[in-house]
Amino acid sequence: MSGNYSILIQKLDEFIRKYYRNQVIKGCIYATGISVAFFLFITIAEHFAWMSPVMRAVFFYLYLAVVIAVLVRLVIIPLLKMMRLGKVISYQQASAIIGNHFAEVKDKLLNTLQLNEQLQHHDSELLRAGIEQKIKDLNPVPFSGAIDLSKNKKYLPYALLPLGVLVFILFAAPNIIKDGTTRLVHYNETYHKPAPFVFEIKNKELTVIQQNDFTLTLKVSGAELPDQVYLKTGDRQFKMDKEDKQSFTYTFHHVVKNTPFQFFADGFYSDNFELKAVPNPTVLNFNVEINYPAYLGRKNETLKNTGDLQVPAGTYLKWNFKTENTNKFSVTMNDSVYPATAVEGGSYQFSKRMLHSATYSIATANDFLANKDTLSYSINVIPDQYPTISVEEQKDSLSTQRLFFRGLIKDDYGFSKLAFHYRFLKNSNDTTSRSDKLMSELISINKNTTQNEFFHYWDASTLGVTPGDQLEYYFEVWDNDGVSGPKSARSQTQIFKAPTLKELAENTEKTNENVKKDLQESLKQAQKIQKQIAEAARKLLDKKNPDYEDKKRVEELLRQQKELDEKLNQIKTEQQQNLARQNEYKNNESQLAEKQQQIQELFDRLQNPELKELMRQLEQMMAQLDKQKVQDMLDKMKMSNKDLEKQMDRTLELFKQLELEQKLQDAITNLDKLAEDQKKLSDKSKEKNADSQKLKEEQNELNKQFEELKKDIAELEKKNQEMEFPQELANTEQEQKDIEQDMQQSEQELNQNNKSKASESQKKASEKMQSMSNKMKQQMAQSEQEQAEEDMASLRYLLENLLRFSFDQEALMEDLRTVDVNNPSYIKSGQQQKKLQDDFKIIEDSLFALSKRVVQIQHTVNTEISAIESNIQKSIAFLQERQVPVARSSQQYVMTSANNLALLLSEALEQMQQQQQQQKQGNGSCKKPGKGKPGPSAEKLKMMQQQLTEQMKNMKGKLEGMKKNGGKGDKGMSEELARMAAQQEAIRNGLNELNQQENKDGKNSLGNLGQLANQMEQNERDIVNKRITEETLKRQQEILTRLLEAENAQREREQDQTRKAEQAKEQFLRNPAAFEEYKKLKEKQTELLNTVPPGLNTFYKNLVNNYFQGLQY
Repeated sequence: MSGNYSILIQKLDEFIRKYYRNQVIKGCIYATGISVAFFLFITIAEHFAWMSPVMRAVFFYLYLAVVIAVLVRLVIIPLLKMMRLGKVISYQQASAIIGNHFAEVKDKLLNTLQLNEQLQHHDSELLRAGIEQKIKDLNPVPFSGAIDLSKNKKYLPYALLPLGVLVFILFAAPNIIKDGTTRLVHYNETYHKPAPFVFEIKNKELTVIQQNDFTLTLKVSGAELPDQVYLKTGDRQFKMDKEDKQSFTYTFHHVVKNTPFQFFADGFYSDNFELKAVPNPTVLNFNVEINYPAYLGRKNETLKNTGDLQVPAGTYLKWNFKTENTNKFSVTMNDSVYPATAVEGGSYQFSKRMLHSATYSIATANDFLANKDTLSYSINVIPDQYPTISVEEQKDSLSTQRLFFRGLIKDDYGFSKLAFHYRFLKNSNDTTSRSDKLMSELISINKNTTQNEFFHYWDASTLGVTPGDQLEYYFEVWDNDGVSGPKSARSQTQIFKAPTLKELAENTEKTNENVKKDLQESLKQAQKIQKQIAEAARKLLDKKNPDYEDKKRVEELLRQQKELDEKLNQIKTEQQQNLARQNEYKNNESQLAEKQQQIQELFDRLQNPELKELMRQLEQMMAQLDKQKVQDMLDKMKMSNKDLEKQMDRTLELFKQLELEQKLQDAITNLDKLAEDQKKLSDKSKEKNADSQKLKEEQNELNKQFEELKKDIAELEKKNQEMEFPQELANTEQEQKDIEQDMQQSEQELNQNNKSKASESQKKASEKMQSMSNKMKQQMAQSEQEQAEEDMASLRYLLENLLRFSFDQEALMEDLRTVDVNNPSYIKSGQQQKKLQDDFKIIEDSLFALSKRVVQIQHTVNTEISAIESNIQKSIAFLQERQVPVARSSQQYVMTSANNLALLLSEALEQMQQQQQQQKQGNGSCKKPGKGKPGPSAEKLKMMQQQLTEQMKNMKGKLEGMKKNGGKGDKGMSEELARMAAQQEAIRNGLNELNQQENKDGKNSLGNLGQLANQMEQNERDIVNKRITEETLKRQQEILTRLLEAENAQREREQDQTRKAEQAKEQFLRNPAAFEEYKKLKEKQTELLNTVPPGLNTFYKNLVNNYFQGLQY
C-alpha cells in the first residue's frame, strides 16, 4: 500500500509544480506588457515635455519601482514556489482543483488523503483496503492534465501590443526613445530644448597645458543663426568674439585647472563642455658634477644650469635635475635613450663617464603630456692626445761615439716616463746575447708639466763597439693617460754606424794627407812672413820715423800672421780629431800611443803665446810710431817666427815618421788577422760536411784582402822613400809571392772540390803570413833600436860640443873683462866671437836635424837656440861698437841659454837611455815604453829650489870674500854662478809648465805661480850680475814658502781627484763646457717656471711654458 500511496503523492507534487509554472508564464506576460507600456509612456512624455531634472528623477525611480514590483509579484514569487521555496498550496487544495477539473475524481482524491490521515492514528485493515481501492481507481487519472499551459496564449496581447508599439517607434522615430531614455537615465543633468542651430566646436581636443592660453573656436550652423554667442563658465558669461556669421572664438588665459563651460545664444543652451588643464612637466634647474680623472690632478667642480660642456676624456659627469609635474625623465645621448633615476622631491639623476664627444637632450613627461619640450646640449670631449717628441743631435768633435741630445717632449696633461732605447743591428762579434736585444736608459723628467726639455749624453764606447758595428737608437716618451693607458711616441730612429777598419784607414790616410798639406802650406806662409818681416825691418831702418806705408806694411804683416795662427789652430784641431778617431776603435801599442800624444803636443805648441804677445805689442807701438821700439819688436818677431818655422818643419817630419810607423803597425796587424782567418778557413776545409761553395767564397775574400795588403805595403815603401830620413823596411817580396801562390793553389783545389789538399795549402799560406809578420816585426824592432842608438850617439856628441861651446864662450867673456878696447888683441876677441857663432851654427843645424828624428827633444830647445843666436849677434854688434860691458852681458845670456840647452839635451839623453833599458827588459819588443819625462810637481820644484838656496847662501859668502881679496878667484866662481843661473831658469821653466797644467782653468788653485816665476827671474838676474844680497835670499825664502803652499794644495787636489776620478771623468764626458753651460741656463728657466703661481689654469700655464721655451740664449 505504501508504494501506491507514494506514487499518488508524486503525481500531486508534479501537479503543484506545473501549477506554479503556469503562474510564472502568465506573470512574465503581464510583467512585460506593464514594463514596456510604462517605459513608452515616460519616454514619450520626456521627449515631448522636456521635463525638469526633478520630474525625470521621479519618473525614473517610479519606473524602477513599478518594474521591480511587477517582477517580484508576478514572476519571482511563483518561481520560488515552483522550486518549493516558501509556502505553496496543500495536497487537499490541489485535490480540490483536480476534482473540479476531473468529474470522475470529484472527492475520491480528497477522501483518499483523509483516510490516509486516519490510518496514521488507527491502524485498520479495512481502512488500508479502502485506500488501496481508491488509489487503484485514481491511477488512470493524469493529475497534471488539470493545468493547461496553452491557455496563457490569450494573455499574449497584453505584452505584444506594447512591444509592437516600441518596435515601431524605434524604426519610425528612434530619437524619441533614444533622447527620452538618455535624459531619463541622466536625470541629474540639465537638458535644454534643442535650438534651431547647432553649436560645433572646431578644436580637436579640449586640453591645454597649465599656465598656457587656449583659444576656443566655435561654429554655429542651422536654419537660423544667432547674432551673438556667449560662453558661460560657472556663474559668469563671456561674449565670444565673432569672426564671421558662423564662427566665434574665445581665449582662456593662463588656464590652471579644468574649466567647465557651455554656449548660450538666443535663449538656447548648448551641451556642457570641459576644458582640461594638463599639468606641464618642466625642469626647474639642474647642475652637473664634474669629476676629472685622478691622473690629471685637477680639482673637481660643479656647474649650475650649464648644459654645453668641454671636458677631458674619462671625466665622470653626474647631472642633478629638479623638476615639476614630471613622472618620467629620460636623457637621449647619441641616439641612445637612458632613463634617469628618480630621487626624492621630484628630482632625477643621471651619470655617465665620457670617453667621446656627444650631443644629448633631456625630455620630461607625465601621464598627460609626453616630451613637450626637449633641451639639447653638446659635450666636447677632449681626448688625451699622443705625446710628441723632437730631438736634436750633436756629435762630439773628438769622438764619433759620444753623442749629445737635446730634446723637447710635449703632451696635453703630463708624462709617465722617458727612455732612450738602443740595440745592435750588426755586430762584428756576432754575439747573440747582444744582437736584437733592446737596451734602455730612463731619463729623469718633470712628469707634471705639459712640456719638458731634456738633455742626454750617450757614450757608445762603453758598449764595446768595434769597427763595422751598427746600432739603432731612438727616444720614446709615454704620457700619463689614466683612462686608456699610457700612450707612447718615438723619435725618428737613427742608425749609428761604426766605420770599418778599411774606412778608418782611408779616413786616416785622407786626414793625414790634409794635415801634411796644410803644414807645408803653413810653412811656406811662415817663410813668406819671415821675408816680409826682414823687408819691413830693412825699410824701417832707413827712415827716421815710421810713416803711413810702414804702418800699413806692418798691419798687413800682422794680418798674415793672424791668418797663419788661425791656420795652425785649424791644423791642431784637425790632428786632434784625427788622433781621437784613430784611437777610438783600435788600441795602439803603448809606445805608439805615447808617440802620438807627443806629436799632438807638438801640434798644440805650434801656436806660440809669446808670438801673439809680440803681435799685440807691435800693434800698440805702431800707434805710437816709435821707430826703435818697432824695430826691436820686428827683430823679436823675426826670431819667434823663425822658431815657429823650425817647429813646423820638425812637426811635419815627425808626423810623417809617425804616419809611417802607424801604417806599418796596421799592416802587421792586418797580416796577423789575415793569417788567423786563413788558419780558421783551413780548419773548416777539413770538415767533411763543409760547403765547398761557401769555402770558395771565403777563400776568394781572403785573396782580395791579401791583395789590398800588398798595395798597403807598396804604399808604405813609397812613403818611406819620401821621408827625409828613410827607415830600413823588411823586404817581403818573396814571402808575398809564396803566400799568393799558396792561396791561389787552395782556390784551385776548392774548385776541384778537393778540400783536404785545399786545407793544406791554406795552412801553408797561414804559416807563411805569420812568418812574414814576424819578419816585419823583427825588422821594425831592429831598425828602431839601431836608430835609437844612433840618435843617442848623435845627441851625446852634440852635448859635448855644446858644453865645449859654453866653456869657450865663458872663457871669452872672462878675457873681455881685462882686455882694453884699444889693445890689438881686442880684435881677436871679436873674431873669436864670430868663430863661436859659426861653431854654434853647426851645432844648431845638427840639433835641428836630430830633433826631426827624436821626439823626446823638447820644443823649448828651439827657443834656447834662438836666444843664443840673438845674443851672439848682439854681442858681436856691441863688440864692434866697443861697448864691452853690454857685449859681456849678451855673452852672459848666451852662456845661460847654452847651459839651459845642455840641461834639456842631457834630460832628453837620459830619457832615451831609460827607454832603451826598458826596451831591453821587454825583450826588445817594445819601442820606447814609458811616458818619458814626468810632468813637474810642486814638491820636486821645492826640493830643487831648496838646494839652490843653499848654494846661493854659500855663494854670497864667497862673493863677499872675493871683494875683500881684491877680486881674485873670479873665473871659477863665474862657472858656478852660470850653473846656478841655469838651474834657476830650469826651475822657472818647470814652474811655468806646472802653471799651464794645473792653473789652466784660471782658478789659480795652486796660487799665483806667474808672479812666483817673475821672482825667480829676478833672482836669475842677480845671479848673472853677481848681486846675491840679503834681499835676494829673502826673495828666495818667499819662493820656498809659496812652493810649499803649492805643494800642499797639489797634494790635496790629487787626493780629491783620486777619490772622484771616475765621477770626474764621467762628468767631463757627459757635460762638455758649452753643453753644461746651456744646460744650467735651461735649469734656471725651469726654476723660474716653477715659481709660477699654481692657481693659474692649464691654458695660462701652457702660455708661460711656451714663452720660456721660445727664449733663445
